[in-house]
Amino acid sequence: MPNIEDVRQYWNRHPLLSHELDSPGSTTFFEALDKAKREDSDRFAIPYWEFEKWRGRRVLDIGCGPGWVAVQYARGGAVVDAVDLTPRAVEIAIANARLAGVEPRIQVGNAEALPFERDCFDLVVSSGVLHHTPDTMQAFRESFRVLKPGGSAKITLYRKGILHHPWMFPLTRLAMRLTGLRHPGADLASASDSVDDFIRQYDGAANPVGIGRTDAGWAQMLRQVGYNVTRAEVHYFPKRFLPFARLVPVFLHRWLDRKAGTMVYFTLSKP
Repeated sequence: MPNIEDVRQYWNRHPLLSHELDSPGSTTFFEALDKAKREDSDRFAIPYWEFEKWRGRRVLDIGCGPGWVAVQYARGGAVVDAVDLTPRAVEIAIANARLAGVEPRIQVGNAEALPFERDCFDLVVSSGVLHHTPDTMQAFRESFRVLKPGGSAKITLYRKGILHHPWMFPLTRLAMRLTGLRHPGADLASASDSVDDFIRQYDGAANPVGIGRTDAGWAQMLRQVGYNVTRAEVHYFPKRFLPFARLVPVFLHRWLDRKAGTMVYFTLSKP
């Protein structure tokens, strides 16, 4: 099984979206990242994050990647800490924050062993990250440990939805092959031999860890570490990978986002 060092090395070589966008850390990269978030992948999930709600309160972003989420909370007036497993992501996130004129505290940190005391934060967030760490349960425990009693968490994770169902998955791959749909970094339709392998390759063919579970399966794990699951919603259907992306109207994209989204967005609380 891959270990945490395998994950660190992979993501240090392949920062988030580097399979798709050129020059990570440049102004053009951040502009393209923001456009992809606001107009495509996170188009219908922006209200979920409540960026403006946490002014003056402590927020932790676990696995910040290029820093998009951390920057939005800092713009909203929150006191933000952010960690990422890789030095390269930390460099990129710091550059993003400087460009935005905000100053979140960003450092290298392992989600399975966070460098913070117990009960520190009013809000803990993690956007599409904890399914990439070998001991996901330990990462959940750590996110819970550093959250204040009465605090909130927002954690998003890869889900096994209708497109991954045993009777639907062969049709999903066939449709991808027939339409020429290819995900940056991996030919998912041809190179994956199972649902689990298909999900792992979302972030590149050589990605060592990428775990998907049903919404109920993830919720059970989160409850086991002590969280109350107050809400779970489905999002993240990046239409830009479709060969006919420009022809997809907003109402259809919204429907695909909610019915075939690849991630489940949990809102959690700590008793």
